[in-house]
Amino acid sequence: MRNRRSFLGLVLIVCFIAGFYSIITAADTKKQQSKETPAKAQAIDASAEVSSEHPDIPEGISCSDCHEMKLDAKTTATQVWLNGEYLGKKKGEGVMTDDQLWKEIIKMIGGIKNNSKTYVLATCMNNRPLSTTAEWTLDPEKKVLYGVHEMGTEKLVHIKSNPWVSLNWHDEFAGIEGPYRCCQIKGRCELIDGTNPEFEKILINFAPYEDAAKRMMPKNPTPEQREQTLKNFRDQVFKKRFLISKITIDRITVVNKAFMKQGFRNVQRWEREAKVDSQKSNKQN
Repeated sequence: MRNRRSFLGLVLIVCFIAGFYSIITAADTKKQQSKETPAKAQAIDASAEVSSEHPDIPEGISCSDCHEMKLDAKTTATQVWLNGEYLGKKKGEGVMTDDQLWKEIIKMIGGIKNNSKTYVLATCMNNRPLSTTAEWTLDPEKKVLYGVHEMGTEKLVHIKSNPWVSLNWHDEFAGIEGPYRCCQIKGRCELIDGTNPEFEKILINFAPYEDAAKRMMPKNPTPEQREQTLKNFRDQVFKKRFLISKITIDRITVVNKAFMKQGFRNVQRWEREAKVDSQKSNKQN
């Protein structure tokens, strides 16, 4: 009888150990599977904070690397400036049409060749932002900006990695009582090299490259000599050493105190998507 009880006890112990290791193995397998197929991160508000239950975040990783960030535009100060009750305007009053605003944008940042504007450009790569200054020219028909840049600069490395950019242009601040004009631009950047037929067309029609070619120009050149010298300069210098940035404008937020004298808000916004949707709607109607 004693031997039988000992045998049963031994069987129970073995079963217990086997069950215990089965649980451990299952837990390890589940943990491994969760590592291999992590759950998709949910969209979160831009104002969300990291909870105590959130997994550890490696250095250099931001919320936007995993989550879609939602910005509640209805509650931002900018939306109040654009469309809410602001500076004596009722909600929805004083808003320019797309065509009206685009004409004002051309007045503000338009002009080609030597009338190009200097902007502050913001780029980002590996969650490390960079701001720099460079010149761009507005193509008012295509609603894009063209810039000419020497190869090998840090901003171009950023753009190749991440084509989403933001730019800012502004008049020198003259005090709160003085006139002020500025614009914030968001868009997508494409880099065009000298092998692209579009490169030379943009250079000729928009960029003030002729000034740089003066040192190669013969004294008192004929029209033929001038054109040949410019062509040689484009082929031998610009196509080999420079890239053209083509920024498709998605949104421009404009601030201009002079708008108020015309009965409009001093803050206005043009958006490419809104304009496209409006055109589609008009065609359908």
